[in-house]
Amino acid sequence: MTKRTSHVQSLTNISVDTSSVIQIGDSKELEAVSNVLAVQREKAIFYENEFLFRDYFAFCEPIDVPVIAEPLEITTCHETSAICVNKVRVNFLAASSVLHIGSNESICLGSRVKNIRHIMKDAD
Repeated sequence: MTKRTSHVQSLTNISVDTSSVIQIGDSKELEAVSNVLAVQREKAIFYENEFLFRDYFAFCEPIDVPVIAEPLEITTCHETSAICVNKVRVNFLAASSVLHIGSNESICLGSRVKNIRHIMKDAD
């Protein structure tokens, strides 16, 4: 991996969610993984150990990494040893997202979300 210097004049960020990364500069590996179990109820009554990740298929199923069957040819040309950025404005980085200014050798991102809504039935 070619080492370069990253210069950022201004970075404005409003919000960064869980397991997100803001990286200025080179990195060998980046990994950001987020598991979210979002439960909404009309009545906010919750019991201990009521919702566990292991109880939901979405969090237990392994993620298959695609296999690249053909050889990749990559040619890069770094005219200078610096990455110069004037201004970056990001409103929001969602779960397991990356804002990266620099060189990177490997990146692995994953996000699993299960939404559950419990709505009370109307009495007839």
